[in-house]
Amino acid sequence: MRRRGVKPSRYYLRWAPLSRAALLLSFLPIGALAMFRFRRPVNWLAKDKRIPKASPDADEFWKMWCDGEKGISLTQADAISLVEAPETPNGGLISPDGRIAYALPMRPATREKWRDKQPTKPEDVDENTRAHAKWVKRMAASLRRGYFFLPPLPPVSVRFYNELSTKEQHQVDALRQYWTSLRMFKDRLYLSRWVVTLLVFGPVLLLLGVWVTALERVPLTGRWRLILLTADEEEAIAESLEGANWYKSVINLLSTSEKPAPPIVPLNDWRWQWVQSTLRRLEVGVVAAVERHDGGEMARPIDAHEDSIWPPPSKYPLRPRTRASARLHARLPGSTKDAGSEDTEIGPPYNIMLMEAPDRNSFSYGFGGKSAGGIVIFTGLLDEILANNKAPESEAPPPKSRGFFDRLFSAAPPPQTHTPPTNEQTLHLALVLAHEAGHLLLSHHLETLSQQQVLWPSILGLQIDIIRAVIWPFTIFLGPAVNDALASLGRTTAEEMKERFGHVGFEQQHEHEADLVGLRVLAHANFDPRKAVDKFADSVASLEEFGKDEGSLLDSIKLWRWSSHPSPAERTDAMRAELDEWAEYDKKERKKLGKMLLQARVGEDEEASHV
Repeated sequence: MRRRGVKPSRYYLRWAPLSRAALLLSFLPIGALAMFRFRRPVNWLAKDKRIPKASPDADEFWKMWCDGEKGISLTQADAISLVEAPETPNGGLISPDGRIAYALPMRPATREKWRDKQPTKPEDVDENTRAHAKWVKRMAASLRRGYFFLPPLPPVSVRFYNELSTKEQHQVDALRQYWTSLRMFKDRLYLSRWVVTLLVFGPVLLLLGVWVTALERVPLTGRWRLILLTADEEEAIAESLEGANWYKSVINLLSTSEKPAPPIVPLNDWRWQWVQSTLRRLEVGVVAAVERHDGGEMARPIDAHEDSIWPPPSKYPLRPRTRASARLHARLPGSTKDAGSEDTEIGPPYNIMLMEAPDRNSFSYGFGGKSAGGIVIFTGLLDEILANNKAPESEAPPPKSRGFFDRLFSAAPPPQTHTPPTNEQTLHLALVLAHEAGHLLLSHHLETLSQQQVLWPSILGLQIDIIRAVIWPFTIFLGPAVNDALASLGRTTAEEMKERFGHVGFEQQHEHEADLVGLRVLAHANFDPRKAVDKFADSVASLEEFGKDEGSLLDSIKLWRWSSHPSPAERTDAMRAELDEWAEYDKKERKKLGKMLLQARVGEDEEASHV
């Protein structure tokens, strides 16, 4: 039940994409500006189509020999030679070797910016040389992006080109220039769109990848859940709650500025032994449930009640948690044989704490093994359990009369003994403890801690970063004040969110899942789950509602303040429906077993008759 394998790989698989996504978010302003720049030339090109007019002969020549030709991009040397080259009437640039470089489609206002005027010559000769070289380099880069050469005509077509008139030759050159430039413009626009799409949606895809690798299925129910804590973080949290630290954490949890935590019941109180013995019996059932699932068998144990129902095998058995990232790591080259089983430790032993408080409630806290989780029970709940289903009182024999010397020299009278709890009272307590153990087995605390301490603050921070990136091009002239204010707001809100959800409260799905696991724990611990549900389900299902009363102890701590619970009727109906499924499965299994026994008996009779 321990983690095995290489932990840094899980850390890399799950959190390295987050850092890359955060890095790529810095490109969002560039992507936003690029989208605006792409939209303008596309709209202009769609509205301002100027296809050159040509005679039928010129048009036929172009379709025959020039349709589909691709332009030649400028080299760095070509671009430098064209910086100060003369222009043609149609906007081309004449290179020193006589070739003409044509411009890609661009708006007139944009075309004027391609060739900036040479900067004013400073008095210093060296500075003038550096400024001129910088200007040439800048202009060469602009020319390489915006100009191209037409490819030479096919050798076979030169004779037919020369037979055309001078006007038709100019028309052919205009057609070649227009369609080739348009083709190159669309190709570059297509590539640029892919780059912008990658910059905008790359972080989203990486975050989705992190989301997928952090998914896992909840045992028994098969619900998908998200755990955004690394293996090292989980282990650190579990180690911080091991042993005596768990008791300190519970006391800190229940302590408020108005009043301290309620006192702990003295250890010599008989209720400690009663609760501990019941919990240890349930822990044996937990271990048995895991072992039977691992062995692939769900046979009824010998010591189980004959009339009790037995849980059917689950599609998602109660095993240590394995995530998608661990399974992905197992498939990578060079992985060890233990890779893919980086599981957390689950199961007993669990801590127990009895506290003097009138609240009729209990709660579980922590996760993992090595006593990093446990159950807290208030004496108000124990008093309610002991007040119901009492054993019939029998008349106690009258005390013997004692003489004067007996009273003078004898020791103090023995303390009054308590009434042992009945089986029904123990079953009631077992149902409560099994439900809380279900929360611990399914690591509900870890799940809600991951969501409230990691997921939602991270999403808030991501939204703030996106807003900052989008408005950055429009607020850059205001300086860093606006972006810094938004960043400060995001940090403050995230801290307030962590403080608000500082401790974990369980949700409706968690309560239903803990109920179902509790029923299985009861069955494996040789309790009767049907009897427990029929008698005490309504009482146990309504316990969580006591935390909502004004002035309640659980209402004063963060554990329940922001949680939501299903109604007692919904939980009771769900437990009864689960037991009905067990009964149906048990009925079918008994029929199969009866048929097998009957066939075996018939076979034995046939063998005996042959003999």
